[in-house]
Order: sequence, then structure tokens, then C-alpha cells
Amino acid sequence: MADDPVFTAVLDSLLECLAFFELCDDETLHPDIAVRQLDDAAARLSGLEPDHRARLAAAIAARAESFQPPYRQFVEDAPEAFGLLDEDD
Repeated sequence: MADDPVFTAVLDSLLECLAFFELCDDETLHPDIAVRQLDDAAARLSGLEPDHRARLAAAIAARAESFQPPYRQFVEDAPEAFGLLDEDD
């Protein structure tokens, strides 16, 4: 799935949006709105079946190098931050 250009475009777009919510300043976006969006995304993503979470975590890890700092660090941390990793990962 990670080789699918549509999947990659959607994943990159999602990661860019989530990174924006995390990294934008309070003058650009009210912090409560940013937190709500990040929490909603985490709830949806962590609610996936374990094999789907693992596949998504792997796809995110594979895309991290394509992002520029500071988005790159956000993307590298995303699998854990959004509950995609099992506790023993």
C-alpha cells in the first residue's frame, strides 16, 4: 500500500495537517482547536485493528525522511504519539 501514489499523497497530506496543528503558534490557531484535532486523530488512528496500526506505523516511518524539519521530527514521533505502536514496540 505504501507504494500506491494515492495512499502516499493522502498520508503525506494527513501528516502535514497534523504537524501543522501541533507546531503552529497560538496566534495562528487557537490551542484548544489544535488539541481537539490532534486528540480526534489519535482516537481514530489508535482505534484501528492492530495489523492496520502496524501497517500505518510502518508507512509513516518510511515517509519521515521526505519531510523537512521540524515536521520530520513530528512524523518520526507520530506512530507512538497517535497510539499506533503496541506497548512492547
